[in-house]
Amino acid sequence: MTTGEFSVRVWVEDVWDTVRIAVEPEWSVTKVKEEALREAIGTRADPAEYLVKLRGGLVLDEDASLSQLNVSHLTSLSVMAAKRRPVS
Repeated sequence: MTTGEFSVRVWVEDVWDTVRIAVEPEWSVTKVKEEALREAIGTRADPAEYLVKLRGGLVLDEDASLSQLNVSHLTSLSVMAAKRRPVS
């Protein structure tokens, strides 16, 4: 189990880029998603319109802490739109 601050990588689909976030084990998945969107997209992103995947699976309980999900240093998460968007 990871204790203290560590980093995770979050791939944000909208910008097709990865951001590195310094987190604490007690952070919720929601908090990580909000921080990743703020860093990658800015304040215009509504976190409610995005979902999170961990190890390829959808995180159903975004209130779960990183330690509950066994997230450790440099674990990769993905943040993507909850609904498909038309290609323009």
